[in-house]
Amino acid sequence: MPDLTACMSAYISYFPLLVLVSLLLAGFNLPLSEDLLIITSALVARTEKSLIIPLYAAIYTGVVVSDHIAYWIGTRIRKGLTKNKFFAKVLTERKLRRIRRYMDKFGIFTFIVCRFIPFGVRNTLSMGSGLMRFSYRNFALYDAVAALISTSTLFFLTYRIGASLEKPFKVLGIVLFVLLFLSVTALLAHLYVQWRRNYREKHPSRKQGTPEASADDRLPD
Repeated sequence: MPDLTACMSAYISYFPLLVLVSLLLAGFNLPLSEDLLIITSALVARTEKSLIIPLYAAIYTGVVVSDHIAYWIGTRIRKGLTKNKFFAKVLTERKLRRIRRYMDKFGIFTFIVCRFIPFGVRNTLSMGSGLMRFSYRNFALYDAVAALISTSTLFFLTYRIGASLEKPFKVLGIVLFVLLFLSVTALLAHLYVQWRRNYREKHPSRKQGTPEASADDRLPD
């Protein structure tokens, strides 16, 4: 553990990039907690004062872009270009009706409130907005304001009261780093397998080229 802690301390300047990548992956509904990333970043900023601005910039950028990724996924689902059982479970008809009702009634306040609710509510709202043809201009405006309020509140509140949380979150930060590394590795492996499968489906002759060539070589002169 001390060696791992020392190694992380040596590369702590890359932590904002790690947070940014993690938040972007969360936009694809990977199980990466936005709140945990913000809290951990605030505690890191307490010990590394020079990282306060880079960390908050990474958080806000990652959160907003992640929401736009989820919105884009919603538009793909609407056009029938993305068919996934997981998304079908997340975006149920009941949830979509409820989101639309709240958006029509409360507008931007729906986005502000939902940003403070964890466990997939934010991504559901963003994907639902794309699926229901909610104005992209309004979505971008509402989401930017809501993200500014929620991330600023959680980040700077944790930064202020974080003295009593620093020790347990140092260990939690190490665990988060390891889990993130494993998640990214698994995602890259999955994408490679999918690419290989699609490539073989599009180029079936490549798999049979060698046997056919060997059969031709056996033909008599």
